[in-house]
Amino acid sequence: MLQTTNNVFNMTLYDYATPKALLAWQRVRLSNWLASDGEQWAFLLAQFNSGTYNNQYMVLDLNRVHINRSIDDGALWVVEQIPGYVGSGDETEILRDGYWASYNVPFFEKVYNMSGYPEVAEKVGPDATYQLCPRAKIFRRDQGNVKDMASMQYIMRYNDYTLDPYSEKDPMNAICSRGDLQEKPEAGGCYDTKVTDYFMAMKSTAWAENGPTHQGLSPFSWSKSGLTDPHLGQPDIFDFGFIEMTPHLP
Repeated sequence: MLQTTNNVFNMTLYDYATPKALLAWQRVRLSNWLASDGEQWAFLLAQFNSGTYNNQYMVLDLNRVHINRSIDDGALWVVEQIPGYVGSGDETEILRDGYWASYNVPFFEKVYNMSGYPEVAEKVGPDATYQLCPRAKIFRRDQGNVKDMASMQYIMRYNDYTLDPYSEKDPMNAICSRGDLQEKPEAGGCYDTKVTDYFMAMKSTAWAENGPTHQGLSPFSWSKSGLTDPHLGQPDIFDFGFIEMTPHLP
C-alpha cells in the first residue's frame, strides 16, 4: 500500500467528522492485516471514517501481477478518503497502460469536487487539476525514461525547479518538492523516498533515502535553512544516499 495526502478546501465537510470513529493509522493497519485483496482493503478502510488525515491510498496486489505476461483485474485499487465519504475503484486498466502516479490531487471526480478543488482551480489555474498539475506533467513527460532501479530512484528524487519549465521556478512544483527552498521557507515537502520493484517487494525489501532530495541541489541543513521548527535528535545535514532495507521480525 502507498499513500499520498490530499487537501480538503471545503471546510463544511468537517461537519461529518465524528469522534465515533477510528483514526487513519488504526484503519490502515486493520485493513493491512485483514484484507485479502484491494477491494476488501477499500471496504475496511471506509469503516468508521474519522475524516482526518485524508489521503489517496494505492493498494497493489502483486499476486495479480505476472511479470512479462499480464496484469489481472484487481491488481491496483485506488481509495480516496474525505470527511463523510470514501471513494474507491479498480484502476488496473490505467496501470496496464504504463504507470500510475499520485500528485496530492484527488483522482476521483466526486472526491475532487466535494473537496473544493474546482473553486481553487478557478483562482490558481490548472496547477490545481489532476491532469495538469506540475507533477502530473513531469511524470507524463519523464516516466518513459524509467528503465531500471537507478532511473526509478532518479525520477522519484527529481527536482530541477530552476530549469524545468513545468516547475515555474517553484521548488514545490517537482516530484520531490523542497519547501525549504521557497522564498518563504517552510519545513515541508518531500522528506524521504522509498523505491522497490516486484522481486524486492516479494521479499519485503526496498531502497530508502532519508531527507529532502539533494539530487542536483544543496543538501538540506537545519543550521543554514533559517527554520526554527523543533528537530531535537536530528542531524544538521541530510546528505544521505539510498540504502537497502528489509524488516527483521522477532
